Amino acid sequence: MRLIEKFLVPKAMGKAFLVEKGQLLRISQPEGPQVVDFDAFNADNPKEYLGSSVTRREEGIHVSVGSKLWTCPPWERHMFTIVADTVDHKPSPSGARSHDFLMGRCSRVRRRARYHSDTPGCQEILAAAIAPFGLSEDAVHDPFNVFMKTGVRDDGTTFWEPSDARTGDYIDLVPEMNCIVAISACPGQSSGTGAFSVGVEIYEQN
Repeated sequence: MRLIEKFLVPKAMGKAFLVEKGQLLRISQPEGPQVVDFDAFNADNPKEYLGSSVTRREEGIHVSVGSKLWTCPPWERHMFTIVADTVDHKPSPSGARSHDFLMGRCSRVRRRARYHSDTPGCQEILAAAIAPFGLSEDAVHDPFNVFMKTGVRDDGTTFWEPSDARTGDYIDLVPEMNCIVAISACPGQSSGTGAFSVGVEIYEQN
């Protein structure tokens, strides 16, 4: 593979970028565990975006190597395939696992209520990231939570646990269409107490 782009996204920051069909997108943990909120749009028609509910229905709540990510209705098309995942998905008595389509994104409203912190959440971070592509804040959608470890209790409520990700871990995705990808290095506590950056690499495959 040939590396064509590489950058870091600091904790509580975001970035949007283009990834072409057939390239390889790597999201990594160069410094330590950092949860990533991942949004994606068809670059040729951003009304078609990563469909959280469709992917849950087709692939399950948690995804890993071999899982496909799907777009929203009415398209419901294959958008990405996960081709590598180095996270050691440790067995958890609670049933929690990494890489979910379960949790929604955090927001300034939620951070005020939970942490008494009037600071941007992933909603605002992602909105700022996609603005240069002409997308408004209401285009932000429910994310793919990369490196986040989550589960569902017996009473149906959701929870998270410390991430299984470690320094050097990564997940590789291959897009099936040209995509605008937006990521937020989540400012919430699900990443732990560290202030680690997220690594992004885009490769041209041979």
